[in-house]
Amino acid sequence: MSCKDTIHLICWYLEGKLSPSVSSDIERHLASCTNCQLVLNAATTTLDQYFAAQAESESSATTRAA
Repeated sequence: MSCKDTIHLICWYLEGKLSPSVSSDIERHLASCTNCQLVLNAATTTLDQYFAAQAESESSATTRAA
């Protein structure tokens, strides 16, 4: 798998939406590609921050409604 393919699929990979064989291809590529590892880490951090903000926003809305 190329870097271009890996980067294109990284969010779907993180969401578990790829077939096992494609996920394995990505994992093999990530094992040897530091550039794609950086992209994976950045995507993971971004998604973690997004979901944390969503949870905080929902919690604030619930608190205000009560």
